[in-house]
Amino acid sequence: MSGLDPFDDPVPRRVALSLDEAFRVLEAIEDARLVLRESGAAPGLQDELATVIRLLHGKLGLDEGGVQ
Repeated sequence: MSGLDPFDDPVPRRVALSLDEAFRVLEAIEDARLVLRESGAAPGLQDELATVIRLLHGKLGLDEGGVQ
């Protein structure tokens, strides 16, 4: 995102999903992180995915599950 135009960011500030859609997205992100972890690839990306997983768990009112 540029410092000049706040609308330059392609990621929307809010996304509305049904509960089923949110769980599907969360599951896909968790699966992707698991594959990265098992292969020992992209530790920085693993950390970012863990952060997103924790955020989604919190928004959905869930505990952190197995995210470490």
